[in-house]
Amino acid sequence: MDSAIMLHDNARPHKAECVRQLLQRWGWEELEHPPYSPNISPCDFDLIPKIKEQIRGRRFATRENIAKVVCKQVTRIIHGATNAEADSIQRLPHR
Repeated sequence: MDSAIMLHDNARPHKAECVRQLLQRWGWEELEHPPYSPNISPCDFDLIPKIKEQIRGRRFATRENIAKVVCKQVTRIIHGATNAEADSIQRLPHR
């Protein structure tokens, strides 16, 4: 993989110019995080930590590979979900 995609929150240290310059020098793409809004922030739902737990430490050659693995993990989580977890998934906003 030639580059990485960085997603982080909008904390000031993460948005500092020196950090942006470093990411640019490394050739990393910065994925913009939306402004905080509880009704559109899927990171606040239980789904994201569960996906991260399953893919942590893995490397992917393409975005398509990432998408396939994430879709597989979402399907696995949904099928093995408790009622509370399934409710969290259903509360995710549709876009």
